[in-house]
Amino acid sequence: MPRSPVALIIALSATLFAAFALNSGSSLQSSLLALRASAEGFAPVYTGIIMASYYIGFVAGIVWGASLVNRVGHIRTFAALASTGSAITLLHAVFVDPITWSLFRAMTGLCLSGLYLVVESWLNAQADNTSRGSTIAIYMTVSLGGLAIGQLLLNGAPVSSFELFTVASVLLSLSLVPLALTRQPPPSAVSGDRMTFRRLYKISPLGFVAASGAGVLSGAVYGVGPVFAADLGLATNDVAYFMFFVILGGMIMQFPIGKLSDSVPRQYVMIAVLVGLALCGVFPLIAPDLVRDNLSVWGGITGVFIMPVYGLAVAYVNDYLEPEDIVPASGGLLIIYGGSAASGPLLGSSAIGYFGPWALPVLFSIIGVSVASFAMYRAGFGRRISIEEQGQFVAVPRTTPMAFELSPITDEIITTNNDDDGTDTAQDEEAHPFDPHDVEDTLTPDGTAHPDDIGQVAAADNDDGDTDQPGTNTEKKT
Repeated sequence: MPRSPVALIIALSATLFAAFALNSGSSLQSSLLALRASAEGFAPVYTGIIMASYYIGFVAGIVWGASLVNRVGHIRTFAALASTGSAITLLHAVFVDPITWSLFRAMTGLCLSGLYLVVESWLNAQADNTSRGSTIAIYMTVSLGGLAIGQLLLNGAPVSSFELFTVASVLLSLSLVPLALTRQPPPSAVSGDRMTFRRLYKISPLGFVAASGAGVLSGAVYGVGPVFAADLGLATNDVAYFMFFVILGGMIMQFPIGKLSDSVPRQYVMIAVLVGLALCGVFPLIAPDLVRDNLSVWGGITGVFIMPVYGLAVAYVNDYLEPEDIVPASGGLLIIYGGSAASGPLLGSSAIGYFGPWALPVLFSIIGVSVASFAMYRAGFGRRISIEEQGQFVAVPRTTPMAFELSPITDEIITTNNDDDGTDTAQDEEAHPFDPHDVEDTLTPDGTAHPDDIGQVAAADNDDGDTDQPGTNTEKKT
């Protein structure tokens, strides 16, 4: 029997508190460093390098985190990384230097990536098949709420003081308490499987490009957004409200937009969102005074169009995947997202440095137009997924592949790995060897193999190598 939302929150309270503290501390630290770097007189390009370093470390954590957790365990990993991240936060206030901050920022990204992996592993262990959808929805709400609250904490003390670094450090340290004291048994080993970039692009070129664009947008917003608002003359408290509304706008509309994409062809929803972003980006050039006087409102509307892009990209890719490929594909998509996000602060800070603060919205518009144009191109040439074939949209955090194991759409993995009486599939295959005549069942009407039948039949590639092109004539399995 499914648990009620209240009972589920109580059961997950320790893990959710850890997630809230992590997101609040990391959100506060990100905006604080961007504003402090500007106040210290760092050149915009140096600010961009500092903020981009976080994503480099974060990607390294995605690659390396699973092996660390499997080697020393979840609690020890969390304790070590939370303590390290907390100490590094304080060191930012001691060594005020662009090179040192870049190194610290990369280490922070690596620590947080591992911390998110432990939190999401614990949530996955606590969720059952009847509560996965509710669990990930609650986790998303708590995570985005923590990010938003972290921005408001900027108002607690002057940016030039030591206090805000202390608050961010304390929040990271507090995230350790509930998991260190929990009586829940640690989760099992963490999978580190990832899908190659080449195969991801062949499965869905649009999903690959959209995830890259989402990374650049998010990196620019979180890394340079506070500097953009400060350069327009906003005080620190107004900068905090601006970033709060950007996150809030994405938080409120991410689920409605995602659900809309379940009933309308997903690439069309993606195109509409990107076109809306492009319009938001050029509007400040048309009415700069109106936007300046209502910057938080404009930020909230822009957040509506920025935040859902990655979720739509993931859902679009998942439409072309078998359930057992979703988690490995998520690892590849997150690395693509993180690598692209590293370029966001560099591009945003350089644009502001050369052309002024209004160059950041123009950058948003350029990315929106570019990805939307590619989506329109793919809509004419790619194999179209019908509404019936589309999977269910599930918003997932842009943190670790473990978050995707929480998704209800991966439940089929459990049923396909075991037969009805619980016997392992591999044992069944030994008892019933593969019959060559079974190959016929894997072929499409024109005699080509399904692109995901790797290891059974050699997949047929068309001229440009894209499996969602008409030449492959593939059909999604049901």
